[in-house]
Amino acid sequence: MPAISSGPILNSGTYLSTMLNILISNEDLTATAIIELEVFLIPISSIGSPKIPTAHQLFSLAPLTVATREVSIAGFPAYEVQFNVTGTNVVIDVFGHDDAGNLNASQRVLQSEESPISAITPVP
Repeated sequence: MPAISSGPILNSGTYLSTMLNILISNEDLTATAIIELEVFLIPISSIGSPKIPTAHQLFSLAPLTVATREVSIAGFPAYEVQFNVTGTNVVIDVFGHDDAGNLNASQRVLQSEESPISAITPVP
């Protein structure tokens, strides 16, 4: 599986997301997957400002298991999630939630909607 990105996701409108939930499922019957996860906050108000890394995790996921990760995105107008996955049968979905824990449907990105990228952004 190539590196993938959610692309920039706007966190605006009536219902702002404060928490990002990431659901990772290794659907392989025998192989352990290695996942590198990065989340960036994007300060849209400053044109040309770099993305701000807020989460960088490297972990393994056994066959036929599911993991969730939560990252705070409160107060930022946009964010992006990137993954580098070693494994062939891994599904990753991204969901924004508001303060009350309600799903913000306009900020969900299913794996079928994510874009391949050449590599994830290096985090200093």
